[in-house]
Amino acid sequence: MRKLFSTLLILIFFLGNVAVSQQMDDYRQIEVTRWLDPTTRPETHQEYLSARSFDQKFDSKLTYSSELLGKNMCIIVNADLYPQISDSLSVFLFDLESEGYNVNLYTALNDGDEEALRNLLISEWNTRSIEGLIMIGDLALAWYELKEPASWGGAYVEFPIDLYYMDLDGDWIDSDSDGKYDDHTGSLHADIWVGRLLAHTLTYWGADEVTLLNNYLGKNHRYRKGSLRLEDKALAYLDDDWCYSGWEVALQMAYPTTHAVTDVNETNNTDYGNRLKELTNNRYESLLVTVHSTPSDHWFYGAGGVGLFYNYWIEQLGMQVLFYNLYACSNCRHTTSDCMGGWYIFQSNYGLLAVGTTKTGSMLHFYYYYDHLGGGSTFGEAFKAWAIQYMETGAGEDSRAWFYGNLILGDPTLKISRFADPVINGDVNDDSKTDVVDVVYLTNYLFKSGPEPPHLAIYGDINCDGEVTVADIVSLTNYLFKLGPPPCPS
Repeated sequence: MRKLFSTLLILIFFLGNVAVSQQMDDYRQIEVTRWLDPTTRPETHQEYLSARSFDQKFDSKLTYSSELLGKNMCIIVNADLYPQISDSLSVFLFDLESEGYNVNLYTALNDGDEEALRNLLISEWNTRSIEGLIMIGDLALAWYELKEPASWGGAYVEFPIDLYYMDLDGDWIDSDSDGKYDDHTGSLHADIWVGRLLAHTLTYWGADEVTLLNNYLGKNHRYRKGSLRLEDKALAYLDDDWCYSGWEVALQMAYPTTHAVTDVNETNNTDYGNRLKELTNNRYESLLVTVHSTPSDHWFYGAGGVGLFYNYWIEQLGMQVLFYNLYACSNCRHTTSDCMGGWYIFQSNYGLLAVGTTKTGSMLHFYYYYDHLGGGSTFGEAFKAWAIQYMETGAGEDSRAWFYGNLILGDPTLKISRFADPVINGDVNDDSKTDVVDVVYLTNYLFKSGPEPPHLAIYGDINCDGEVTVADIVSLTNYLFKLGPPPCPS
């Protein structure tokens, strides 16, 4: 009876904290994220257009189609980029198919016509009921403009918007024909999830798009196969304006082990880096950070004033986090060179996904998003569910100002590690287990003209020496019957 009573007290305490967290999501009581740097400002749509060139036509091509029954999705890759990352993409496609995705892969050029790209998605959605889209490389962007609330200063702002590709049956209106949408009517809910892998705007450390994307896809594969892991815990780092928000309680809905830094005397740029850098080895899988920012830096308030944490420190320090929620003004404005959201996911050793915004505002109602992640949803599914529930109404008449810039940078098909189901080498016949049947299957293939194992190069290379030979049969036999080392992660 005493144990039951204690459990009830813990449950009541937790639910009470959730209620406080939800109450603090009243947007009228919450400080909006701000672009604090007086020496810079967001680039305009016209400046974005003037700074680049476009291809002459959209010219999309269906390059690969899975022959599976599963969850339908699309990948669209810049056509010029595709040949340079095709090997990494092949592994990525296999990983997706192994997890039940039926993928149509398109290549396309960026002619600046976002409507043509959206029409392709509408066709896929109408004919295949796709669940989501991953865009890789330089592809068309949609821009939106609105007047921010008077309490924010009432400025007109313009920004990239990926909701345009998420809501496929709504009406997007450009009333003054200036190339920026200024209204959204009809059916307003998100229909699919969308994620971007966009690296051509990252320049530090001699970075180039091809190397960054191939490295990202390598990290992605290692995570799916279980060899890239941090710990099943999270950090909520809430700077001064949000230190009493209680949002760390929402994060606990996905990560019961959540550490929170909320003391105004603790949160500063140096402490932030020290807690997350690789040398400290705190190994947080996820981070929620709330801080005034620009695309290039975080502005932490501390006892000594404002301290900046810069975009180029991310790679220098080796920020040891895989999944980011950036409640940080314009931190994912990917049209700005070296935006932090980009560097958080494209750094060398860590980083796979960032939720953030291309403008002021950010996510609210965190508990809804993290509740879905904690229930086993992918990041894309959780973000889509959150968008359906709150994108239009979560901050009353100010909802579009708060939320329309929100998007995902990274691969939305990922799940937090507790729900990832890595498959290691050794499952030669692809029946979801490793046993003597796999030894026989591989032996028959190599020496008796038996059928080629599915995905031979990945699951048949037991010792990861780059080829499939009798040495792999020996390795697998030793593992199963002689206490030898397990097959290496593929």
